[in-house]
Amino acid sequence: MSSSVIPLYSAPYREFDEVLSFYTALGFEMVYYQKAPYRYASMKKEELVEIGFFGDKEFSEGHQSGCFIVVEDITSVYQELKSQLKEYYGKIPTKGKPRFSRLNRTAEDVRVNITDPCGNTVTIGQPLGDSQKLMDEEEDRVKNLSSRFEKAYAQAYRYAYSKEDFSAANNLISAALNRSQEPLTEAMIYKAKVLQLECCLALDIPSKVSVLAQELKTLAIPSSAEDFTEIIARKNELLKELTERG
Repeated sequence: MSSSVIPLYSAPYREFDEVLSFYTALGFEMVYYQKAPYRYASMKKEELVEIGFFGDKEFSEGHQSGCFIVVEDITSVYQELKSQLKEYYGKIPTKGKPRFSRLNRTAEDVRVNITDPCGNTVTIGQPLGDSQKLMDEEEDRVKNLSSRFEKAYAQAYRYAYSKEDFSAANNLISAALNRSQEPLTEAMIYKAKVLQLECCLALDIPSKVSVLAQELKTLAIPSSAEDFTEIIARKNELLKELTERG
């Protein structure tokens, strides 16, 4: 018999069922539920994970728990979960709580971050190799960059897509764009504006979103040796989302 781990999350006692509803929206099934002597439930998605929840009468805002689930085909898992959410809510919650991130590539994996109504996070990812080795290589790469702007971009990118700290990412990339003393290439500006747009969407800054979206519609795709396929795809995804919002 193989071993397994069931993450155990706390949830606000009074909003307990609301949290369970979010996982139902993701396609999880309830496999256990009790109200007494304490609130507890277990939600399971076959071939992915089982998660336990207990109702905490002293749950405080800002509490966070999380787990990382390793999968072999993140694209299929992502599309399935996204489809389930869209069917349940009629839209994809991308900011606040609950929220469902886009598919993001980091140095060590491709991942989606899912945050439930009380702030617990489930990160599902497909490793790109030995995670520690890849992270060490990325750290060395950033250290050896001669451009201070590129170093700032690399850090802002990690804040946004690894940590979901969009505020820190936005502050860092905005400062880099506004205060850089080195000449910025088309490529530098283009990818920074895409990252900036994503941050401002997540932070709900409509005035800035409008300006950035217009700038990106007019910016030419950089002609450089750098592969911009993923960045262009992300830009198009963000602009499409804005169009759908109206």
